[in-house]
Amino acid sequence: MTVVDDATPLGGSSIDVAARIAWTMRMARVTSGAPDSRMRSLASALGTSTARISRAETGQLRDGSLVDGYEQVLGMPEGSLRAPIDVLARTFPASSPPDARPGEAIRSVAELSELTERLDSGAAATGGDWLRWARSIAAPGNIGMPVPLAQRVVRRLVRELARSCGHGYPSRYEALAKLRCSDYGFLVLRAARHEVAHPHAQGLADLLSAVGEAVTLDGVAWCLELLRSDRAQLAICGALALENMGEISPAGTFWPTVLPDLVRAFDASEPGSSQEEWAAHLIRLVPSSTARSAATKPGRRLPPAPEVEGFDRHRANRQWQQCAAIATDVGHEVGVGDQPMLARLLFDIGYGHWETRAVTGYFLLAGLPALADPVWERFRVLVDGEPDRRIRHRMARRLHGALAGRANDGVVAWLDSPDPVLRSAALQVLGASGHVLALDVVRAALTDPGTARAATYAIGMSGHPVLPQVVRDPTLDAQVRGSAAWWLEGGSRIDV
Repeated sequence: MTVVDDATPLGGSSIDVAARIAWTMRMARVTSGAPDSRMRSLASALGTSTARISRAETGQLRDGSLVDGYEQVLGMPEGSLRAPIDVLARTFPASSPPDARPGEAIRSVAELSELTERLDSGAAATGGDWLRWARSIAAPGNIGMPVPLAQRVVRRLVRELARSCGHGYPSRYEALAKLRCSDYGFLVLRAARHEVAHPHAQGLADLLSAVGEAVTLDGVAWCLELLRSDRAQLAICGALALENMGEISPAGTFWPTVLPDLVRAFDASEPGSSQEEWAAHLIRLVPSSTARSAATKPGRRLPPAPEVEGFDRHRANRQWQQCAAIATDVGHEVGVGDQPMLARLLFDIGYGHWETRAVTGYFLLAGLPALADPVWERFRVLVDGEPDRRIRHRMARRLHGALAGRANDGVVAWLDSPDPVLRSAALQVLGASGHVLALDVVRAALTDPGTARAATYAIGMSGHPVLPQVVRDPTLDAQVRGSAAWWLEGGSRIDV
């Protein structure tokens, strides 16, 4: 069996999207637990040839309809494989192969009408439902839906994305991203502005990332405005959207236009603040040729970047070797042998500077639970042992995103950490998994400025019975009470 790997440099300007898609499809097949996951049996069930499956699993063909077929035949939740693959391909268009058969998600007016009415009514919906609807509505030229109806449904999707976990999380994200890239994209931006205007809205990072799936003048201007916000969380969200825009744009078209604004945001930021950190992060992403020729330069030295030991695969690179060791251990534990692609994804998630590569990497692994579950337990140990504080914090933040509501019992120890970033990560991971925290833990976290935001997220996602008391407690900060009220009104985690 051919080993599929992304052999591009760890710190290079591009990644091998075709190889990542191929590897994900192969791992989905061989780790599915299906009674018969042999290539020949799968081809027979799908009515295709083993040659076509082989081409898809070796990076020679991208076939969306085949991905849909994998989900159906292998018993995977709808969208759990399709969404991560489509997110990856759209994020890196310059190195993504065209989809030979995107397929039709909905084939009749009656089916689309029934689904739209259900989504508009507030009836229960899965991530797969949302993705199927968005694939149809976002098709080129599909402009028949009245704006008021579309806006209501988009706002529901936005609210659900903030509370989504499990396989429904990447599916809802991809649904919103597809809409953002369609003729209805302005409604996504409008809904995002509406949410951000709410002083206590939660879960905004994914929403702003979806806004960043399309580069529009109004979207760029707004995200640059958010980057300069006094609220650290909004500055982070603006930065994530801008990084996404830079990645999806043709080379040389985006960064030269925004660099002067990035420099002004950096110069206006307080040294040591989140605003400074994320403005500096974006400036570092600007191609060196663009930065050298720019007339506007930062007024002070950029803060040091997280100390990655190297972007090579040498034995002397401790961080790479740790990722390779985890990949080997997990590969043999699961029965798929050495998988260098798994090591590459882990490096991107744990140590890479690019948020786009980290997020798309853990989205792919989310579609492979047989691999992901043992990986994230070992990854948490890496966080504990990482000596560089900035990398440790980034790894902890990304672990929360990677788990997406899956349990990781080891993070309980972080609740007693002297580091508020680790305590916050533990609260977020536990809350997203539905864990109902002890009241003394909740009270301590809500009254600690370093963990209050994470604590309200934790009790909100888990639907903690203490929520009504928090809303009414005059001894708590008004921001905490308002955030708890937001959760009480909107509901807790959605895991389908």
